Amino acid sequence: MYFTPLFDEDEGFFAEASRQMLASGDFVTINVNGEERYDKPALFFWINALSLKLFGINEFAVRLPSFIFFILTLILLFNFSKKYFQTSNAYISVIIMTCIVQFQVLARAAVSDNLLNLLVASALFSFYNFEQNNQQRSLFAMYTFAGLGLLTKGPIAFITIFGVILFYLFFTQNLKSLRRLLHPLYLLWTFLIPLPWFYMAYKKSGEFLFYDFLIKHNIGRFTNTMESHGGYFWYYIPVLFLAFLPFGHLIIPAFKNIRFNKKNIFLATWFLVPLILFSFSKTQLPHYISIGYLPIIILLAQTKNFKIAPVFFQILILLGLFFTAPIFIKFVTIDDVFAKYMLASSSTIFDKYYFVTMAFLFILCIAAFLFLKDRIIPLISIFCLATTFFIFKFALLQQGFVKETGLKLRKTNETVLMKDHYNPSLSFYAQRVFNISNEFKKGNKIFQKIEKKFPLKSTIIETKNGYIIIETK
Repeated sequence: MYFTPLFDEDEGFFAEASRQMLASGDFVTINVNGEERYDKPALFFWINALSLKLFGINEFAVRLPSFIFFILTLILLFNFSKKYFQTSNAYISVIIMTCIVQFQVLARAAVSDNLLNLLVASALFSFYNFEQNNQQRSLFAMYTFAGLGLLTKGPIAFITIFGVILFYLFFTQNLKSLRRLLHPLYLLWTFLIPLPWFYMAYKKSGEFLFYDFLIKHNIGRFTNTMESHGGYFWYYIPVLFLAFLPFGHLIIPAFKNIRFNKKNIFLATWFLVPLILFSFSKTQLPHYISIGYLPIIILLAQTKNFKIAPVFFQILILLGLFFTAPIFIKFVTIDDVFAKYMLASSSTIFDKYYFVTMAFLFILCIAAFLFLKDRIIPLISIFCLATTFFIFKFALLQQGFVKETGLKLRKTNETVLMKDHYNPSLSFYAQRVFNISNEFKKGNKIFQKIEKKFPLKSTIIETKNGYIIIETK
């Protein structure tokens, strides 16, 4: 978490917006490089800002909260599985969640998804507890977590939580329970939690808050393809199987052999609601449906005659990909100019030490399987180590020059302009605001990705890994 450069745009956005809150003392406005950005509400930024205050302006500080939320979600998953299934299922659930590709990436990322996953899971587990014990504290907890979800990610948290509950009651022919669930004061409490921030943000930003947050980043993402992140209705089917590697082979048997009791109907509904919702969305990203992954993990953990061999072979394939991808990617035709130049520099990052390390882990994985046949922990430990190393190297390739430039600028009074908002981590590392502009004057220094068009008169100062710094004439 400490040494890996921040990935732009998402990690850089959350990191820089949180840093800017600390620097300005304004904990209402979400601002990055002179632009107000209401992509998400403020809760995650506040938590990140607190971490930055405690641990300093570095990658560890902005990634720590997300990692803690992931660990808390693991604990929540374990306790729920142990309470309503078996202790062995609980341990298997934790192993699966720790190991799958999706959470190998998300667990260490400075993004709000782990907090959202924790709050949605807490709300839905509280609902299920209320169904079993009829205790008001469980119901109040459900509404509280829903309110915090609104303050983390906006309407999608509320829609997911209450969508799952509504369809679960429908599938179990128990809609009459809505009378017990729809507590007016608790519902009011849910909306009161995010209300103060929305009110103060509106006072500062006016109608722009309404447009940027609700129209652009919520309704707009659902009805229009944003930033080329479009897909198809079936987009999340292959994403699901890839996200669950090296346990993807368990998905079809788990649903094929599912027993339709209330517990499993609840879990299946929890998975299907976000899956179907985001399948209709015009903007699609792989991690969007991660809020529906916990119930699948619990279902997978119920698999009888759990075998290690299929897990081993999937890990072996992934390790093979980690080894061969940097070699063969150079021979792939790529239209994107930035990606083309970035990957052309890959041999400087994925060096002989990388390949020796990956080869060693590959051999170690085979040895662990052959000599420790009944133990899965050594296998997944090797896989987690290899994944961490690959992500670190790829981050150096994609973001290393951004970090390097930002740290240099921190030590000087030099300033640069940026043409767009896609590299906010530059400002985080420099600890300065770099304004976004497309109107350049003579002598302006511009930091940008390499693209087909540059300002007509300019001098190249430095270029590396797909990025370029130019000075206009």
